[in-house]
Amino acid sequence: MAESACPHHFTEIDSAAEDGCPYPFVKADPMAMPGEFAWLREHRPITRVTLPSGDQAWLVTRYDDVKAVLSDTRFSRDLGRPGAARMSTAIGFGNSGNPFADPPVHTRWRGLVAKAFTPRQVEHLRPRVREIVDELIDQMIDTGSPAELMEGLAFPLPIKVLCEMIGVPVEDHVRFRDWVHDMLSSSLTSEQRSGAAMALIEYSRALTVAKRDEPTDDLLGRLIAVRDENDGRLDDDELFITIMTLLVAGYKTTAAQLGKAMLTLFRHPEQLAALRDDPSLIDSAVEETLRYSPPGGGVGISRYATADLEVGGVVIPEGTTVIVARHAANRDGAHFPDGESFDVRRPTANQHLTFGAGPAFCFGAPLARMELRIAIETLLRRMPGLRLAVPEDQVPWTEDTAAQAPEAVPIAWETEMAIISQGASNSWRI
Repeated sequence: MAESACPHHFTEIDSAAEDGCPYPFVKADPMAMPGEFAWLREHRPITRVTLPSGDQAWLVTRYDDVKAVLSDTRFSRDLGRPGAARMSTAIGFGNSGNPFADPPVHTRWRGLVAKAFTPRQVEHLRPRVREIVDELIDQMIDTGSPAELMEGLAFPLPIKVLCEMIGVPVEDHVRFRDWVHDMLSSSLTSEQRSGAAMALIEYSRALTVAKRDEPTDDLLGRLIAVRDENDGRLDDDELFITIMTLLVAGYKTTAAQLGKAMLTLFRHPEQLAALRDDPSLIDSAVEETLRYSPPGGGVGISRYATADLEVGGVVIPEGTTVIVARHAANRDGAHFPDGESFDVRRPTANQHLTFGAGPAFCFGAPLARMELRIAIETLLRRMPGLRLAVPEDQVPWTEDTAAQAPEAVPIAWETEMAIISQGASNSWRI
């Protein structure tokens, strides 16, 4: 967004820099990037902001600076430390008191998990992910156009994959998904969310005991069996935090990203046409949606400075909170030329910071990428003329600013051609 598009607010940012301009920035369009980010990248790439709680933090918006903070373990992920900024008076930023947030405990935990959750093992899931996607799309085609993408594909796909990968018995898939959905829901009461979490904890612990007694070759079985060079194993708490990490990051985040990716393609019909015309662009298209329209509302993730640390020529004092705006970094024109544009042919799209950087890089990234690639490829191949079935301003969004996502994405397609395509050759296979 050009500076002249919002001059009064940019002036407020400039004049309030010493005290901290109000953050998060307000945006009327949930798919848009706040114009303030572009201004800040150019004029105040590291600046103080004031949160709704009244707490102050440092906001980092440039690509190189965001990557530097994410890669430096002296910026702690444990936000339960004294003085860590809160987004509101009621909640913080998460990771509060998480014993696995920082080295050396995190390093050991991560190393053990990596042995059980390798890219090769994820790749072995590809045929099954493809089957699940086809089964879900079959159901939508059989029901007929229009259909609802989130409930028809985006939500059931990742939770079904996770259940099979973890080793949840088929007969328990529905209630397992219900527990996860309720635990992460922003529309339920805290008591309802807690009840779902407790049910999930009890079930997961019972499943762990069963797999200890009778080893299995699924992810949970491998996590139980894995050990480090000191013959250390993951204890029950570490096993549970691993499963919860997969569920939180691998379920709603992946579902939301599929919805946002398709909305981004619908919003840019010339790019959607380019992808339809050249299916080999699927990999770069997925990476570009992750760069241009990442999961969440763009508030950013936080780190706690454990010492006086310099970033981009600015000294971040010990004991203060830094908010790294990955959404802003992903649009940085110094790293992504014409970064405010959406281009499915962008050769450097996969350098985005959506999955983080450094020691805490998302270990579920290969699985998320696979699911997105197969889902988008199959939707476009099997649903000719795929389009949004309602005006875009009628798409409902969650009210949670930090985890903003479409609640429903109604889609339509040419039904007769879709039926014919079920028997057509698969020229689009990834």
